[in-house]
Amino acid sequence: MGWDDARKQALKILGDGADVPELPPAASKADTEFEKAEGEFMETVEACQDKLLAVDNANSGVINAAEQLRGKIEKNDFQLDAKKEAKKIAQARKILCAAIDDRIKDSKVIDKAVGELTKHLSQLAKYRS
Repeated sequence: MGWDDARKQALKILGDGADVPELPPAASKADTEFEKAEGEFMETVEACQDKLLAVDNANSGVINAAEQLRGKIEKNDFQLDAKKEAKKIAQARKILCAAIDDRIKDSKVIDKAVGELTKHLSQLAKYRS
């Protein structure tokens, strides 16, 4: 209930001759400023949620692409004779797959952090005065 409605109800209870003050202009101005600031804050939270979703989607793309690349590397003979150069091919695969695995690992750390940030932003989005 707003101040005006509360004031009217109080005056009905108090009866004739009672004096309940009007809402001071400073309080009304503060309410207006708060509503504006809160609205801007919520817009920012929503914008952050949108950006975080973009980061999450892009990171998922990195993981998927890296996993696909890993699959190709595991089968690749690098245009060498697989029988004659088996040791070199295995060493190259090991090095390349390790690099890909490191990237996947980093992206999974990012994925976890994004999940936590998403939870925090959801809590901020639930905030209301």
